[in-house]
Amino acid sequence: MSFLPFVFANPLMLAALVALPAIWWLLRMTPPKPVTEVFPPLRILASVLKREETPSKSPWWLTLLRMLMAAAIIFAIADPVFNPRSNTLAGNGPLALVIDNSWATSTDWQRRVETADALISDAEEKDLPVAIVFTADQDHNAVPGSALTARNRLAAAAPQPLQPDRVQPSKR
Repeated sequence: MSFLPFVFANPLMLAALVALPAIWWLLRMTPPKPVTEVFPPLRILASVLKREETPSKSPWWLTLLRMLMAAAIIFAIADPVFNPRSNTLAGNGPLALVIDNSWATSTDWQRRVETADALISDAEEKDLPVAIVFTADQDHNAVPGSALTARNRLAAAAPQPLQPDRVQPSKR
C-alpha cells in the first residue's frame, strides 16, 4: 500500500486506526489524576463548596493530543518507508559491482544477489555498461559489459572459499 512517497511494510496494521473511536471513548472515561493536598482543616472546609471535576470534561486539546499519539503509534507499527527504492543510480558512467562471495556471505547470499540484480536492472534501464567482480575469484576481470552478461555472471556465482595465495619456499 503506498501513499505519495510513503510505503508501509505492514499495511494491515493500519486497520487499527478503526479502533481510534474506542480509544477516544476510553480516554474520556478515564478519571483525572488525583491531586495530593496537605491536610489542614480549613482547606477541607474550603474545598467542600468546590465543584468536583467529572471525567467527561477533560480538555478537548488533551483528548486530541492523546488521539494523535495513538494514531502516531499505529503508523509507527505499520513501519512506514519514506521514498521507497527507486532508480538508485545517480551517475552516467558504468556500474561497477564488487561482490563479496566468500563463505562468510553464505547466510545472506540471496539478499546480496537480489540487491545486485536490482542495480543491474537500473543500469539496464539507463543503458549503462556493467562490470561485476567477485572477491573469491582468482581472476578479477572488471571489464564493463552488457547488463545481460553481468546478470549471467551473477546467476552463476555462489559463495566459495577464499584460496590463499601462498608463496612456496624455494628449495635449496
